[in-house]
This record gives sequence, C-alpha cells and structure tokens, in this order.
Amino acid sequence: MTIDSSYFTRRAAEERDAAQRARDPRARQTHLDLAERYAQAAQSSGPQAANDLVPEPHAVTPLLQPEIRILS
Repeated sequence: MTIDSSYFTRRAAEERDAAQRARDPRARQTHLDLAERYAQAAQSSGPQAANDLVPEPHAVTPLLQPEIRILS
C-alpha cells in the first residue's frame, strides 16, 4: 500500500462516516459518491487516481440558484 492509497482509503472511510451523519439526502448521496471515488482511487493509486476524483462538469448541480437583485 502506497502513501496515496493509504490517504484515499482513509478519505473513503471519512466520507462514509460523513454520509451516515448527513441529514440531507443530497448531501448523503454526495458523500457516498465521494467515498466510492476515493475507494476506486485507493485501488488504482496511480498518477491518474487523483484526477479520477474530479466529477464531470455535467454531474455538478448547484444546490442554490444564483439570485440577482438590483437595488435602487
């Protein structure tokens, strides 16, 4: 096990713990998704492993919509 795989394994466990504590279902699912990505990175643990954790742009959904107000 390399340093990178140890880190990814630890982060996967932390994300699973965070998922158990999350009250919001969207937050819980996000933590579970991250845990899975970290677990996969721990197994591959090559130079590309960290890049595999970055979600695809279409997969990111803002929780809050931006609001523009014009104050006069």
